[in-house]
Amino acid sequence: MLPEEKIYNYLNKRCVPQHPDFILVLGSSDLRVPKFSAEYFLQNPVSYIVVSGGLGKVTNEIWTETEAQKFSQVMIDLGVPSEKIYLEEKASNTGENILFSKKIIEQHGLPHHEGLLIAKPYMTRRAYNTASQQWTEVKWSTAAEPLTYHEYLELVDDQETFIHLIVGDLQRIKVYGELGFQIPEQVPEDVWFAFEELVKRGYNRYVFRQESR
Repeated sequence: MLPEEKIYNYLNKRCVPQHPDFILVLGSSDLRVPKFSAEYFLQNPVSYIVVSGGLGKVTNEIWTETEAQKFSQVMIDLGVPSEKIYLEEKASNTGENILFSKKIIEQHGLPHHEGLLIAKPYMTRRAYNTASQQWTEVKWSTAAEPLTYHEYLELVDDQETFIHLIVGDLQRIKVYGELGFQIPEQVPEDVWFAFEELVKRGYNRYVFRQESR
């Protein structure tokens, strides 16, 4: 197995939902995420959806609408009732996705015993670890489009950048857990070895020096 595939598989956390009250969709530039979210909602009894995302580094260059607006329109076009969707349009990172969505849910008095996080496949572990730390009262589960590493790679415009991204994301799973931003997690030795191997090969664009945190 390629080291980058090993990292992708680890980051792609599946935590099967039991009886979620709501779906929290994390924004990005990947319009397959709202499509998958709509399909899940239409097949499962969930009370409402929160779509979270402002304009990030990538989407700021390609869209004039926020990620939340863009995602919600995709879901409405696929049959999700607009009154079931709540927009959070300010978040620019995973922590803000959780905290800003929490504020909206509590302001509206919506049920939130169990929440289902839907994101890009390789963002599900980071989303779960962040939500589990930032909003402990909710029982969290995760879901994403079931794509293998090679299937997802075929959908990516810039494959080199994608590998840089997942390397940086793996480091954040480890470091952010140590800092208390996410729940702490012991990254398996073979996965961390894959990280170190890719960094040595130059995939370090989104890797930061720990003393500069």
